[in-house]
Amino acid sequence: SKGCLPTRLRLQQRHVSCPLLCPVCNQENEDDWHVLFGCEISKLARQAAGILQQTEARLQHITSASQLIHTICSTEDKETAGMFAVLAWVLWNNRNNIVWNGTNEPGRSLGIKARVLWEEWSSVQQVQQGQAHSAQQQHIIRWQAPDPGWYKCNVDAGFHQAINKTSTGWVLRDDMGRFVMAETTWMEGNCSIMEGECIALIKALEKLSQRGVSKVIFETDSKSVVDAVHRLHSGSSEFSFLIRHVNNIMLCNPNFKVKFTKRQANMVAHTLARAAISWPRRCDFETLPI
Repeated sequence: SKGCLPTRLRLQQRHVSCPLLCPVCNQENEDDWHVLFGCEISKLARQAAGILQQTEARLQHITSASQLIHTICSTEDKETAGMFAVLAWVLWNNRNNIVWNGTNEPGRSLGIKARVLWEEWSSVQQVQQGQAHSAQQQHIIRWQAPDPGWYKCNVDAGFHQAINKTSTGWVLRDDMGRFVMAETTWMEGNCSIMEGECIALIKALEKLSQRGVSKVIFETDSKSVVDAVHRLHSGSSEFSFLIRHVNNIMLCNPNFKVKFTKRQANMVAHTLARAAISWPRRCDFETLPI
């Protein structure tokens, strides 16, 4: 931080007439430290984003926002530093939305949003860099059958910006790894990565719930979606709405579980999702697709 964040304290120091209290909590004066570290909303957001432990230890002996930012960005790993940078933007954007638009989001929702944005950015970077190491990992990570009596449903989404379509695919297998059923769909429009992955999960949840299938583990390679399913309980964004829909379905189906898996163990669903645009808008498979 170079002192350019237009907090209320800084604006008053520059002779701009404005209130001093933080517009988010209305409890303390708004300066850099309060916005990023002191406000209760900030703490809840850091916790939801998964970086509370990395920041709390330093709060005891660093009292300058600029020094703490520099320490986090220079000593933490890329994941933590990147997540913190995105969260700082999300916190300030939420502050501006309160001031200018009268809208506010809970701290937990802001933390999840930061995770979503960071994962989307990281995904794009990995694609651009070619993921040179992924070929080796593919020989190590394998799909694992569920426990006896359970099914496993792998889901994925496909994104086709050039033709303005988003697709989904899922495949259900039993505890012996045998194919049971699958489905592909596509729709007009380009979703964000997290929204598309969440829609793919919803498609699978809805179909298997309608079919009366029980004891199902749903696997997706989107960690942000899985984290949101287990942590995000409020929010006004489209993504928050989709997550609530997922949780509502799961409340009605207590033997449904949502878990994260690596892309290499999710390749069947990945392939189905990308092939979906070559088939009708919705295809159900009771036998193996050829």
